[in-house]
Amino acid sequence: MSGSLTSTTLRAAKWTYLSTAITAGLQIIVTAVLARLLTPDAFGLVAMSSLVLRFGQYFAQMGVGQAIVQRAELNDDHASAGFWASVMIGGVFSGAAWLLSPLAAPAFDAPRLAPVLQVMGLAFFITGTSTTSFALLRRAMRFRAIAVTEIVAYVIGYGGALVLAAHGAGVWALVFAGLCRTTVSSISYNVLARPILVPVTRWQPYRELLGFGTTVSFISFLEFLNSNLDTMVVGRLAGATQLGFYNRALSLTGLPMQYMSTSLSRVLLPSFSRVQEDTARARRAYVSLITIFAGIGLPIGFGMSGASSEIVAVLLGDQWTESVPVMRVVAVASVAAMLSHFGGILLEATAHLREKVVLRVAQLLGFIVLLLVLGRFGLTGYALAFAISESGQLIAQSAVLCRVLSMRVSDLVWAYAPGLTGGAAAAAMLYAESVAAESLSVPDGIVLMSQIATGAVVLISTALFVRRGQLYRVVRERARLPVRGWAGSLVRTADRVVGLDTNVESQVA
Repeated sequence: MSGSLTSTTLRAAKWTYLSTAITAGLQIIVTAVLARLLTPDAFGLVAMSSLVLRFGQYFAQMGVGQAIVQRAELNDDHASAGFWASVMIGGVFSGAAWLLSPLAAPAFDAPRLAPVLQVMGLAFFITGTSTTSFALLRRAMRFRAIAVTEIVAYVIGYGGALVLAAHGAGVWALVFAGLCRTTVSSISYNVLARPILVPVTRWQPYRELLGFGTTVSFISFLEFLNSNLDTMVVGRLAGATQLGFYNRALSLTGLPMQYMSTSLSRVLLPSFSRVQEDTARARRAYVSLITIFAGIGLPIGFGMSGASSEIVAVLLGDQWTESVPVMRVVAVASVAAMLSHFGGILLEATAHLREKVVLRVAQLLGFIVLLLVLGRFGLTGYALAFAISESGQLIAQSAVLCRVLSMRVSDLVWAYAPGLTGGAAAAAMLYAESVAAESLSVPDGIVLMSQIATGAVVLISTALFVRRGQLYRVVRERARLPVRGWAGSLVRTADRVVGLDTNVESQVA
């Protein structure tokens, strides 16, 4: 692979970010229209079905796609085994959804749920037909083709849903949208990747893929439990109203981190897998990745913690004030969760699954204890349990990665230095603004705009001045920054501030 791993990853990630942004924009428009054409009951039935099917998604593909992406050496037998294994497993789960769906209707007290669940369950089989092709495209870093496919599939699927909804199809318009989107994507991935369709009769390639994939599926399920255990406990013990306060705080803090990490995550596994046997290169890439995303994520997360009172008041309203103390705590946890997610991908790419299982099991057990101990302090206690769990996972994982990557602890500490410095400054300054504005009775909207401006200044200052512009230097070396026009002028100015040669264009290190 030419160029640096980090720069290759960032170039590929721009397509996944573009796809996410366009799809999110379309989703807002489509949702607004469908909300006027369909009843809440239709959306509720699809939400119930999605919840039931979500549990099967962790095992419906048995991690075959990840195994194909991760393998250092992939031959035709592996591709063929991956295709047929995914088709058969998907078919089994679709059949199970069809047969067992009548049992879900009484659990939700929704008689109309069964047929919706049966039809939506066909997605397991449809996805199974393209799991290998999608993995091959990711392995080849063809994220432009993937992004175009996702956008086109969304337009076709939900464009059809709008037509059906306008003609009175009800809930089946939404069901059609999901299945059509999946079908279009599957056909496109298969056309682009052209997988091996001749069945392989040897058991070895199946064993190699499924041996890795089943462990990945189990880890994913553990991650699901760690991510949702607090929500389950709050809903069970504190009731729906308290869960509403807690969930809104999680959503507000988690959304920025989700947008930052989700698209990049799809690129990281194939990127790290390419250099899984080159420890030095993987180490440099990981340190650069942490420098960038901790440097950006920690000031944002800590800043949201300091400005939580204004964020809740402006975005949610005064009736949501109980979410404020929760948000102050979980904003920190959301950043830790994002950063540990990146480390988890590296462990998976280098086939250190045993370490990853141990880390997630230990986190789950510790999380249970924390919820039991701190739950007596109400929502803030649950939030603190979540923050300690995610922060502890990040620290423990970092220790493991130092061993796996033959990395000094000091190297990782310095990678976090810009983010921790900027995060502490953002939290202190934005919270001080909040306190001062409250004493002066300044409207929340004006305060929030001021806090956003202050946060931007802190972020820029962190990039340019902490440790001689360490964050900016890493971005400058790894990404293709513009060199012409007004943007190029800003880059050259920043170069002079941190002491770089302004005559040297942005390049791939």
